[in-house]
Amino acid sequence: MTRIDDPTFRLRDEHTAPALPATPKTGLHLDKLHRPTLKLADYIHAELAKPPAAVSRPHPGFQWGMLANDRIGDCVIAMMLHSVEDFHLDAGTPPPAFSDQDAISIYSAITGYNPANPSSDQGTDETTAMTYWETPGLSTSDGVDHKIIATVAVDPSNVNECRIAIDEFVDLQIGVALPLTAQGQTEWTVLGNGKTGNSAPGSWGGHGIPYREYDAETFKCVTWGTELLLTVPFHQAYAQEAHVVVTQEMLDKSGVGPSGVAWDELIADIKALPKQQAVGDPAGAL
Repeated sequence: MTRIDDPTFRLRDEHTAPALPATPKTGLHLDKLHRPTLKLADYIHAELAKPPAAVSRPHPGFQWGMLANDRIGDCVIAMMLHSVEDFHLDAGTPPPAFSDQDAISIYSAITGYNPANPSSDQGTDETTAMTYWETPGLSTSDGVDHKIIATVAVDPSNVNECRIAIDEFVDLQIGVALPLTAQGQTEWTVLGNGKTGNSAPGSWGGHGIPYREYDAETFKCVTWGTELLLTVPFHQAYAQEAHVVVTQEMLDKSGVGPSGVAWDELIADIKALPKQQAVGDPAGAL
């Protein structure tokens, strides 16, 4: 990871416009937003909450897989698997080579999807998926059950908080209500008024994606087997839910992180919560 203090740095300058699938799928349910019990804002020391101007996470030679999201609505599962890959990339350890079949198997286990019955492809919500990620975990072809310890809510309307989350937790899990105007765009920008017609939130569908980089103008996410930029106004218009995940490895953190997260306080509260509430309480609210 590169923390960049130059406010003029732009991800676009080092970014190649992605080649997107002809029929990309969505699949996130937006009628049941994920509301974790713990809130990142409670653990950010205001006087230290100064994320860098940009965060860049280059990964020479690594290829993101499609994870079947060009054929089925398993975007939330793709988001989770891409985050596992990203944790390894950020730590400098070999990332797993996840396959379409890994994603399909997990999607089937979580939702009951049956590849022989296309009508069973109904997507999922992030609360259900995060609960499964905790227990039993994501069983994949690398022989590992990938698990998380907790999820922590991030306010999607607070751009600075989102940047802190990316800097300190590697990936920010986002649920975005895509408009039809985003179809075919290789950088998501707001077209129209962002509220009605083809510009209306969710008119295309709900989509789960991980943000992994940012600068003053954009965020960079992973979706449909590639990296895609979206503008801050697009995020502000369409992001509906946001959270970070805490892994077992993160429980070794201590002190105050580089962008102001009080890790000792956060980890103590995670350990004090019942397991179900640590991952997410559907009754909770931001």
